[in-house]
Amino acid sequence: MDPVKLGYVGCGFMAQKVHIPNFLRISECDLVAIAEVRAELGQKVQDRYRIPKLYKDHLELAGDSEVEAVAVSADFALQGEIAKDLLSAGKCVFMEKPMAVSITQAESLLETAKSANTKLMVGYMKRYDAGNELVKLNVTKFRQTKELGHITYVRNHGFCGDWICNLDTPMESTDETIPSGPRKVPEWLPPDRVGSYLGYLQQYTHNINLLRWFLDAGDDVRVKMVDFDENGYSGIVIFEMAGVRVLLESGGISHYRWDEHTQIYFQHGWVHTWAPP
Repeated sequence: MDPVKLGYVGCGFMAQKVHIPNFLRISECDLVAIAEVRAELGQKVQDRYRIPKLYKDHLELAGDSEVEAVAVSADFALQGEIAKDLLSAGKCVFMEKPMAVSITQAESLLETAKSANTKLMVGYMKRYDAGNELVKLNVTKFRQTKELGHITYVRNHGFCGDWICNLDTPMESTDETIPSGPRKVPEWLPPDRVGSYLGYLQQYTHNINLLRWFLDAGDDVRVKMVDFDENGYSGIVIFEMAGVRVLLESGGISHYRWDEHTQIYFQHGWVHTWAPP
């Protein structure tokens, strides 16, 4: 099978430090184009990685008939609309989380993908961690055999430390400013809460997605209680997922590691997984 002809939107930190280098290492993928609104930065990234085509924005890239799929990493409140434009143009999309910043936007994205007969994937990489895959297998097995009884409680702890951890791979930069665009935030959200809302959403959507996967919960999720500090980020949320009480602990810590783990309790035992530090 021929490699997928891929385009990439955005040349910021995640693009240069994570996604572009890794896409270039995948033999089933051929990165043929990038789009960046900062012209000088886009040129520098194109030159560094020898990418054939550079576009001034995602709409221009969307018109490239050679490009079959597009990866996106952009402002958290903008990338959903970028993805929607690309889906409408018939491109399959792989995007950074969060996929959307409201239920309305999420439903619109899904409807667009369905109408255009394209695929939309969000980069929930925690599902593909070898340890988490093993947890999923064991939890599924224990639920089927019932040797540990039924699940009684699930706890996820996620205190964010230094997630960069001195990552010193090359990165191009310029003093260009990022043009402002229409940020799609919920109408009910007070302006002074936008930062903490987006910060929590972009971080803990990973954890919520992982917990839903462990429990095969699908859409069977509801929030029962929220207790945050004044910062709107640190605290706890109690969910009910597929009939199971789930606690999510959020916060930050000034430490050179990532403090995250999940414990799934059964009547007669538990399964515990830790994220890499």
